[in-house]
Parts: sequence; structure tokens; C-alpha cells
Amino acid sequence: MLNKNNRISLFLNDLRFHINPTTLPVRAEQLRVRVEQLPNTLLASSLVEIFFVVMLWEKAVTSHLLIWLGCLLALHVVVLLRIQSFQNRLSTETQCRTLSRRLTLAGWITGLVWGVGVLYLYPLDLWSQFFVICVMVGMVAGATMMNPTHLPSLFAYVLSMMLPLTFRVLIEHNEIHWGLGLMLLLFLVAMMMAAQFLNRLIYESLVQRFSNITLASKLTHLNADLEIKVEARTAQLKQQSIELEMVRDVTIVAMGILADARDEETGNHLKRTQNYMRVLAVQLRNHPRFQHFLNDANIETLVKMAPLHDIGKVGIPDYILNKPGKLTAEEFEIMKRHPTLGGEALAAAESSLPAPSKFLHIGREIASSHHEKWDGSGYPQGLHGDDIPISARLMAIADVYDALISKRPYKAPFSHALAEDFIRKGRGNHFDPDVTDAFLALQDEFQKIAKQYED
Repeated sequence: MLNKNNRISLFLNDLRFHINPTTLPVRAEQLRVRVEQLPNTLLASSLVEIFFVVMLWEKAVTSHLLIWLGCLLALHVVVLLRIQSFQNRLSTETQCRTLSRRLTLAGWITGLVWGVGVLYLYPLDLWSQFFVICVMVGMVAGATMMNPTHLPSLFAYVLSMMLPLTFRVLIEHNEIHWGLGLMLLLFLVAMMMAAQFLNRLIYESLVQRFSNITLASKLTHLNADLEIKVEARTAQLKQQSIELEMVRDVTIVAMGILADARDEETGNHLKRTQNYMRVLAVQLRNHPRFQHFLNDANIETLVKMAPLHDIGKVGIPDYILNKPGKLTAEEFEIMKRHPTLGGEALAAAESSLPAPSKFLHIGREIASSHHEKWDGSGYPQGLHGDDIPISARLMAIADVYDALISKRPYKAPFSHALAEDFIRKGRGNHFDPDVTDAFLALQDEFQKIAKQYED
């Protein structure tokens, strides 16, 4: 609740219509609304003034009435011309102060023309006096309702109109006019209080509105800045992710090359098996048995992890890997350990991560199971049929085909026809039947890859 001193201070502040950089947006909007309403206000006033003259035509001197009406109408035209030009020029404190002063001056002059006119045109009979009072009270009430946005001009208009009227009523020296005068004074106070209340409501709502606009603007700028930072950070993280993927892929290839360097296989063996894996996976991606696994992400992972299929060979002695002749049973048992060694190495790498890695999991499947056979006679676990991971089934054909057509210390390279015949005979026992069928449908592709990356 405001105390008496605060209410008076607030009233005087509204009456002064103080304009500074802080209040400028609100004051400019108040003035803009006042200027926007001005034509309608002046038109309504002109109609009331004409009606007023007509009703007093036989009660007052005709020439005085016409002079009074002419002054008011001319004043309205001047005010309209002088004020209307400010509607789109309210961006500075100087412009707003100038308009405020002009509106206040127009209010004083218009009210005084009414007030002075009443002193000279005040009728003698009581009923005509009631008419004059009612018209002027209605004008004041209408002005209060239509012009609460600019208190200085409103108070100037109301005071300069009502004080002469009240004075003229009170000098009649009878109880009726004294009662009317007292009612007019109370009415004047009530209208001024109502105007100040409405003005305060409008002012505070505009303050809140502009505060919301400012806040929204700040939030928009902050959001734009945040989006720029997020985009920059996202681009940075994306670049870092790309770099990490490149480092990872290069590391995988390097590890695969190091593993192959233990025997006489070349780096082109890795490129060939990668591309064999890709064409097989793409061929089978819509097959009912494989479509759940062979999506774009998994196919890319298969291709990238293919070079690690023989990573376990780093644990096999050189004399076995590079032996020119056939391995003995004991040596072959040692050789058969390389899938397990490779799988365990990748499993250890995966376990060191804070969360399971699908990427390493697929690599582990390839390394540990690519020597398993469809009929269960493979190694190291003797897996059978669909128990063999899909990734390993694809690698089985890719690796065997490349081993067959490549020169090894213990054999000369096979022709494509011999390799194709070997894989065809392995359908359903060594290899997954559907993967074998995919290979048979892709023989031309396999030969192109072999030619492109031949040693």
C-alpha cells in the first residue's frame, strides 16, 4: 500500500510526464496513442460544440455563439495540423517533450475557450443552465475516458473548462447553485483521480510490455549466440570425431599390416578382403536372414575391422608362419590358436573401455570365428550354423578366396575357376549356403577386386 506522501509523489510524477532515456519508450508510446486518437477526439468535440450552439441559439447572442464556435473549430484544425505530423517522429527525448508541450498547450487553450465562453454565454434560465452543465460534464467525462494516456493535456483541458464553469455557477448566490457548484468540484476531483488511476494502469502495463520486449530481445540474442557457440562446438567435436575415426582406422590397418608382416601376406591382402567383405555385405543386406544385422553402420564396421581378422598371428612363431612346406599336426595346433589370441586381444581392449564397444565386438567376432565352419568342424570353438557370427561367415569366404588365389610359401596361386569350385564344394559344410550363393553371384566383382589390388 502507498502512503499519502508516495501517492502525492506518484501523482506529481505522472502530471509532469517526466521523459528521460529510461522512460522514453513508454512515453513515446503514450504520445503515439494520443496522437492516433486525436482526429476522432476532435471530430467528436466539434459535433458536440455544434450541437451546443444549436441548443443555445435562442438563449444567447447569435454572433457570440458563432464567434465562439469559429474559434473552437479553427483551433481544432490548427491543433490537428500541428500535432498530427509528430505521429512518426517520436524517437528522441526532444521530439517527445515538444509534442507533450504542444498537447498541453492545446488542452489549456481549448479548455479556456470553453470556460471563457461559458462566462459570456451562460444562460439565465435554470433548465438551460442544467443543459450547459450536463454538456460540459459530459465533455470532461469523455475526455477522461479517451485521453488518460497524457495527463498534462487532460488536466489542462479539464481545469481550464471546469473552474470557470464552477465559478459561474457559484456566483448565483442561492442554495441550488451552491449545491451544483459543490457537485461540480467533487466531480472535478473524481475525474482527476480517475484519470490519474487510468494513466497509472496504462503506464505500468506499457512498462511491463517494453520490459517483456527487452527481455525477449535479450533472450533472442542470447539464444542466437548460444546457437552459434553450439554449432561451433558441434563442428569442433565433429572434426575431432572424424580425426579420431581416421586415427582409429589407420591404427586398425597398421595393426593388420603388422600382423600380416609376420608371414608373407602383403598389405593388398587386407584391401582385397575389405572389399570382398563390402560387396558380400551389400549383396546380402536385404536377405531375410541378414537384414537385421547388415545396416549401413554395421557394413562400414565390417569393412573397417576386416584387416584385424588375423591379428592373432602376432602370437604365432615365425618358423610356423613362414614354413615353406606343410605344417605338422603339432604346428597346425599352434597355428589354430591365432583366432583365439586375436579374439582375446580385442576382448581385452574392449574391457578397458567405460562401456561396451560394438565396433570392437564385431572385430572380435571376425578375429575369433572366421575359421569356424558351417558344419561345426572348424576351429577354435567348433561353432555350428547360425551360432557362427554373420561377420565371421562373410570373412570366411573373403579370406579363403583370397588365400586360394594368392601365392603362399607352401603353394602356388589358384585360378579363379579353381577357387570358385573349391568354395562351391564347401557350400553347406564349410560355408554358409546363402553367403556362398552371394559369392557365386558376385564372381565378376571378386575378380575385379583381385585385379585392382593384385600384388
